[in-house]
Amino acid sequence: LIGPPLAQRLGVGFVPIRKKGKLPGPTESVSYTLEYGESDAVEPGQKVVIVDDLLATGGTMRAACELVRRLKAEILECLVIIELKFLKGVEKLESVPFFSLLQYD
Repeated sequence: LIGPPLAQRLGVGFVPIRKKGKLPGPTESVSYTLEYGESDAVEPGQKVVIVDDLLATGGTMRAACELVRRLKAEILECLVIIELKFLKGVEKLESVPFFSLLQYD
């Protein structure tokens, strides 16, 4: 997990988004081929940055964005360490600001 140390360093909260059945407590979910769940810790109007290790086809990041929007939070940006550009996953993010540290064609 890269999110917790990043959130701690920035002095902000952290909410994990994981596959169904991997999180304790009440969850929200969205389907996009796989089922994903998310904690109810995001409040309406809250500013959110979505962080992941890898962007491949974009399905996971798109599902995370959909969950955050459903909870009426504001997505400031999506960040990943590695982007596999040849899979064009960023196209599924529908104009959400996006940044990757490393890109592979």
